[in-house]
Amino acid sequence: MLTNLARYLGRHHLGLLALFVALGGTSYATVVNVPKASVGTPELKRNAVKASKIAPNAVRSGHVLDGSLLTADFKAGQIPQGPKGEMGEKGDRGEPGATNVVVRTQSPCPGGLPTDVHCVMRPMCEAGERAVGGGAGMTGNLGNEEVQQSYPVEADMSAAEAGDTPVGWLSIIENKAPQVQVPIAYVVCARP
Repeated sequence: MLTNLARYLGRHHLGLLALFVALGGTSYATVVNVPKASVGTPELKRNAVKASKIAPNAVRSGHVLDGSLLTADFKAGQIPQGPKGEMGEKGDRGEPGATNVVVRTQSPCPGGLPTDVHCVMRPMCEAGERAVGGGAGMTGNLGNEEVQQSYPVEADMSAAEAGDTPVGWLSIIENKAPQVQVPIAYVVCARP
């Protein structure tokens, strides 16, 4: 078989050499004979160059159109802050805040509440104080109590409405425990 191959190459060696030069010589000439910087924008297809093919620091400020970058294109701290603005006008003096906050309690059922019995409690702030919060519970903290109502009240014991200044707290609590429990209500009072 080797002799057949040698005989074939001997008869066709010029033709094979011509074919090799014809095919290989063209691509060699294309690669070697490309002048430096001869491939530019007109020779490139649209979107042919991706970010991964651009060398680091290859794009400089002269290559970027003015006004085309957004704040998101910069790292934190790269954009300097502008000058400090002028100071605004002084505002009106606010009302004095609470200087004295106290919790007042009421426990009108000292003997305690049997199971499934409720108690109405209305602890009140002293003169000049305002109610800022309140609630109810059982003194032993045994649980199983149900607060049925809890809201701020005015001096006449009516429910405080939007814009009113409450001076007390109404709480209705019911004992759901199997044993007697002592209820307690509280109001958080503040004095300006």
